[in-house]
Amino acid sequence: MDLNKLIQETFNLESDTQILDTHGPGQLEGWDSLGHANLMVALESTYGIAIGLDEMISIETVADIKQILKDKGLP
Repeated sequence: MDLNKLIQETFNLESDTQILDTHGPGQLEGWDSLGHANLMVALESTYGIAIGLDEMISIETVADIKQILKDKGLP
């Protein structure tokens, strides 16, 4: 699944919501502390990866998520 689609579904965003690499918590509706936890669970289950606590805490933008996915060998 495309990362932007996953973010849209996790936060129940409209399909036309623009998601930028610079977006982070507080910049997209639903991306608060609980939303962040839900997004981490969605990433782990969708991509079959484990995200460590340090990685979870380090995520401040969509670009950070993309880098973690890349570091874990995902395109």
